[in-house]
Amino acid sequence: MGGSRWLLGLFLLLLGHPAIIQATDMRYLRHSGGREGGGEGPANTTTTTTLPPGDLLLDDVVDPSLGLEEVLVVRGQEVVLECEVADHVKPIPGDDSVEGEVRWFHDGTQVLGDLRVSIMWTGRVVMSHAVSADSGVWWCHRSGRPGPRRRLLVTTPPERPYLMYAGAQLAVDARLTTREGNSITLHCVVEGGNPAPALTWLLDALDITPSSQVWSEWVAGEGVYYTVSNITLARVTKDHHNNTVACVVAHPALPEPLPVPLRLNIEYSPDFRLRRWPAWGSPVREGTTVSLLCHVDANPPSSPTWVKETEGGSTEVASSGEWLNVTRAGSGDRGWYKCSTSHTFGHFSSHSVFINVLGEGPGSGSSPHTPQLLRKTTAADGLPSHCFAHNTTLLPHAGGVVVVEAVNTTVLSMGGRTTALAAVVCSRPPPSSVTWLPPGRQPPLDAGATTDRFRAHNLTAGEIPGCVYTVVTIVGVRPSDAGSWVVVAASERDADAALIRLNVTAAAHSFAASIAFAQHVDAVTNLHTLLLAAFIIFRSSTLQP
Repeated sequence: MGGSRWLLGLFLLLLGHPAIIQATDMRYLRHSGGREGGGEGPANTTTTTTLPPGDLLLDDVVDPSLGLEEVLVVRGQEVVLECEVADHVKPIPGDDSVEGEVRWFHDGTQVLGDLRVSIMWTGRVVMSHAVSADSGVWWCHRSGRPGPRRRLLVTTPPERPYLMYAGAQLAVDARLTTREGNSITLHCVVEGGNPAPALTWLLDALDITPSSQVWSEWVAGEGVYYTVSNITLARVTKDHHNNTVACVVAHPALPEPLPVPLRLNIEYSPDFRLRRWPAWGSPVREGTTVSLLCHVDANPPSSPTWVKETEGGSTEVASSGEWLNVTRAGSGDRGWYKCSTSHTFGHFSSHSVFINVLGEGPGSGSSPHTPQLLRKTTAADGLPSHCFAHNTTLLPHAGGVVVVEAVNTTVLSMGGRTTALAAVVCSRPPPSSVTWLPPGRQPPLDAGATTDRFRAHNLTAGEIPGCVYTVVTIVGVRPSDAGSWVVVAASERDADAALIRLNVTAAAHSFAASIAFAQHVDAVTNLHTLLLAAFIIFRSSTLQP
């Protein structure tokens, strides 16, 4: 078969020619192999194929045009054909056979016994080992009466197929490494075989044969075909990682289809998945534990590192692999954290997440922090650092986690008074929407909207980059306004919410009630909230055009 290898380069060039069409209807090409040779064969099939003289195209076991039974044997195999003539068949006029005599014919020529072919006394013909020249139409005469004709096809098994990539032959069960986004073209080469083998392509369990091309060439000197098929994966992705591409070769001489597999090893840059316990939006109070999980999906694999962003840059923090566990959280743990990794393709970082540690308010659930405590380190241009990839290329659509924290989780108000509820929203980039949800059946309030006695003020930027304040004021608060007020902030990639409990006391004894309540609630914190809300409202009104 080495004499046919020179054809490979020609095939690989021809496979890219526009005249070669897709192999959407591959059919067997079977060589009749007549003893005397034959005339011209039929036209080419849907695949590009060079046919030998005397070639016939057969789709099924029975030839649809001649109605001949087809007998398939492998070259070198013993062949036995029985001479069976029905009783109703009449003798051929002019036949000189004697009663009981059996004569065999091959493609119109009488067969005479020799060392390889024997005609038994029972009338059967036995070929000790089939050769390619035995292919053709066989029939017998018994006592001058003709028997049924049958087509004998001596098949030649192909040699073991192999795959080629970029001009090189791949080993059996090879693993091909390429980078995400690349295009790969594979060639499946089958040397030998008669008839030409049928080739199909599989991507795992998906049949991708319609996207392939196939070329078969008849090698007259060897009496076999030389077949090449190619397939192109235009753009591989990380989803193709560890997929198997297989060229499956089917041939009558093979007991079952023979696959030639290739495993894909797709290299891709890191992708980060962040989780938090307790879940995002749940308050983190002093003395409690908060855990961050960073899973890095990359090939080659890459290990994560947790860093905390500070005014001077970023500082690596001690972590246990993917986990960052903060036990007995304190004010020093408050800040922005991100996950980074050093990979073969460079240095990569996730978006930043904010951990806000709330102080232990005496019974009110309030936070003693001031706006100066909510700080976020920014990048060189005043933009959030997670908006930059490892090579500082601006990625304007990169979004992070949204964090919403109530300034006071519980607010007490006297009936008839004007009350303000406030929350801090931290997000990079800024949130796309901030909505207040009143209790009962009151309609939602977007920032800047006013409904009846409720007004949701425009978002106000504070001193902390990446954080804004949202305030809703209630004019003439009523007992029906009491309940859970929810503020929801959303970005393109995330959303968060905070709950504020509003308690309303009766106006008739509001003074006495407020004195009694002050014994249990930190009134200084509530006063700070109202002053802060008044400042935000004043600043918002002054910033509006």
